[in-house]
Amino acid sequence: MVRRIFALHTSTHKPDESSSAALTKAALERFKAYFPAVEIRWTDGAQLNIAKNLSCYANGKLHCADPKAGPYRCWAHETSKGTDQMPVIYDNLEWCDTFIFSTSTRWGTHSAVAQNIIERMNTLENRGSSYKEPYPMRGKRLGVVASGLHYKTYDTARNLVDTLKWWGFAINDNAMLAWQRTNDPFFEQPDNNLPYEQRWLLTPRGQQAVERFVSGVTHARRIVV
Repeated sequence: MVRRIFALHTSTHKPDESSSAALTKAALERFKAYFPAVEIRWTDGAQLNIAKNLSCYANGKLHCADPKAGPYRCWAHETSKGTDQMPVIYDNLEWCDTFIFSTSTRWGTHSAVAQNIIERMNTLENRGSSYKEPYPMRGKRLGVVASGLHYKTYDTARNLVDTLKWWGFAINDNAMLAWQRTNDPFFEQPDNNLPYEQRWLLTPRGQQAVERFVSGVTHARRIVV
């Protein structure tokens, strides 16, 4: 049973103007229909002040997730002089049993906001891989949402699943929800994508995609690490 969902939005668009946010919200409504008691927390990653990753691992694997690096075991946070807000994400990841990672597509991949957050999650993965502790994310359900104009949106979702599997999330091959407006890579965007996606969500195909995603996340079982 899904009890606690943490939905992380990583587009630089405002949530009410973002097609990836609209996809995520459609899925969350279905989760609420299936699990009326579910608790949901939403965070807009682009609005957080997240310090850059310090590449601690490059200095030797035990520099990343060093217990000396404060309560979050993260030197980027510990040396930020109180300005880093990544603990908002760390705390919600600890709280949830289901993590929905949402991104817009930028030049064939996920957003820069998403990449910075993933790199800052190193401390969670390295506790298992290098310190041989239990993986903090092991067994938590994962769903990935991606939306964009025309270029590699589905590949973006798949690549994120392939990346995030190293944290030990429970994964299902159907736990991806992706939409793109056109397959024409030369199409120049004349207006906002959101109305087009909203119409797609009302079609049988769109509704089936959301249902398949919610079911895939709910029944996730495959754990890599």
